[in-house]
Amino acid sequence: MRFPSGPTLPLLAAGALSCAIVVTGYANGGPAPPAQPARHTAPTAPPPHPPGPSTTSPAQPAQPASMARIASALGCRADVIIEAQELREGGCTTGAGVFRILTFSSDGKKRAWLTEAQAYGGTYLVGTRWSVTGPSRSALLPLRRALGGTIESGTGHGHTP
Repeated sequence: MRFPSGPTLPLLAAGALSCAIVVTGYANGGPAPPAQPARHTAPTAPPPHPPGPSTTSPAQPAQPASMARIASALGCRADVIIEAQELREGGCTTGAGVFRILTFSSDGKKRAWLTEAQAYGGTYLVGTRWSVTGPSRSALLPLRRALGGTIESGTGHGHTP
C-alpha cells in the first residue's frame, strides 16, 4: 500500500482531524455547551499594520464567513462532509485545485484544529472562525483578496518514498 503524499496528504489529515474533534467532543460528555451571549463593550481599534505589502497579513479584516460565502468566493459549491455543533467541513474543486473549507463555533476550536492540522503540512487561509486548505499559497491569494485572512503554512513531517 502506498502512503499518500503531495497535496492529498494535508486534505486527508484535515478530514481525519475534523472527525477526531467531533468524536472527542461527544466522547467527553456530549457536544459543547451553547455559546454565551456577547457582552456589550465599546469597540476597540485594530492594531496598526506595518507598512508595505505582505502575503501573511490580512488583506482586510477577516470577518466570520459562512461556508456558502467562502465557496462562492472560490467559484464553487461546497459539498458538506461534516455537520456538527463545533464545526462544519466541506470541500470543492475549482480549476485552481481542491479546497477544504471549515467553519468553527469559536476561534479557540479553529486554532486547536489548525495546530493539529499544520503538523501534516499544507497551506491554509485562516479567518475569524474559518479556515480553508488549498493546494498552494497562490491558489489561496484570490480568496484572501475577497475575504481577508492570513495565509499560514504547516510544517509537515513529510514522507519520502
